[in-house]
Formats: sequence, C-alpha cells, structure tokens
Amino acid sequence: MGFRICYLASEAPPEELVEKLGLNQGDHIDEMPDGDWWTAKLKSSGWTILWSEDEGFGKSAKEQVSKLSQKHRTYICEVNETCMWSSSELWQYGQQLWRVTHAGDGEDKFDLTEVGELPKAFAELKQRHFQTQKNTDENVDYIFEIPLDLPALEIGFRHEDHLETEDVEAFTIIYPNEPEKRPSLLSRIFGR
Repeated sequence: MGFRICYLASEAPPEELVEKLGLNQGDHIDEMPDGDWWTAKLKSSGWTILWSEDEGFGKSAKEQVSKLSQKHRTYICEVNETCMWSSSELWQYGQQLWRVTHAGDGEDKFDLTEVGELPKAFAELKQRHFQTQKNTDENVDYIFEIPLDLPALEIGFRHEDHLETEDVEAFTIIYPNEPEKRPSLLSRIFGR
C-alpha cells in the first residue's frame, strides 16, 4: 500500500513541539509505534521527529509551524507513496525558506517544483537522482527521493527508517485534539 503520512522535524524539544502544535502528549513507549502519532528526539542529531498518520497535517499546521519556527527551525515532510507524491519544506524566522515537491503520478517523471533558496547540497542531490533516473530502464521513481533526501542530510531521518530504542531519547504517543463538541440544541434548552 505504501506510506501516506506527514512528519515534522524540529529543533524544538518534544514537549514544546507537541504543545505549540496544539496536540496532546500520551504515554512513553519502548518501541517505535506503528500506525500511531508519535514524537521522539533523535540522539544522533538532536532533532525531534513528530510523526503524523494524517498526510495533510503539515498543511493544516502551517500557522503553528510559522510561530514555532521563530525560535526553532522546523521541516515539514509529506509522503504519499500511493501516487508517488513527496514534499519537504524548511521554516525559520516565522517563514518558509524553501520547498521542494515531486508529483510522480503525471506524465513528467522528472517533475520537481523548487521554491525559495535551496541549500547548496540540493544541486548535487538533484543531479545525482536525475542522472540515475535517466540511466535506468526500471519502473522506479528516483525523483520522488529528492524532497525526502534533502532534509535527511541534516536531520538523519527518512520516513522509511526504523528507529530503535537506543536511537531516541524516548518514543511518546501523541494525539490530535478532538474538535470541541457543542451541546445539542435540546440539551442547551433543557440544561443537560
């Protein structure tokens, strides 16, 4: 089936990231969760990963990410392997510095949209993946990797990486806030 997720990587501590995004923190667990929302701070790079099972979470949280990025650089990475869509963007100083997206479900297998001033490593990464794509007869989408490889160079994590307990300070389950339930008209009338 493939991944259909969004993850954020931030220099913010896990507790602050969860709070600033308006989420709820749950229990610490021993193993990397599967199918849940979670957060963990990587020991190797110090970046906090916030994993969302909602691929649209990054789009809906841009206002909160903008505020968070005034103090902590933050990446938003989106992955939809069912249609080979990938995207990453870096936020700092309250604004998006750059964004790279790939839509692999169209006719152009070299589709890549670039916005903003990309890091120096981007040019080499793009050239390498484009060359691999040109030189292969396989039905593999190498351009899909570019938006995901770029932040991984700094944070040391990609969506398909399996993290072990010793790779992180702790795995913590997180929960999106449920919409506030308003009492029904009848319960407001009768005071229930």
